[in-house]
Amino acid sequence: MRITETWITEPGLQALMAAISQGDHAIYLVGGCVRNALIGQPVSDIDLATDATPAEVTALCEAA
Repeated sequence: MRITETWITEPGLQALMAAISQGDHAIYLVGGCVRNALIGQPVSDIDLATDATPAEVTALCEAA
């Protein structure tokens, strides 16, 4: 099953995911946003998981 809702293509989310993944880190959508998308419920918040440290996330986002 694929998640195709419009929130997944929001420019801010895409920019954040691109910034972190360009630092050779993995980034995943997790939690309630995935669950709600799969069961057809509204998504009210977006949770992400990454193998980047908080300092790396900050540096990558500032560089972007």
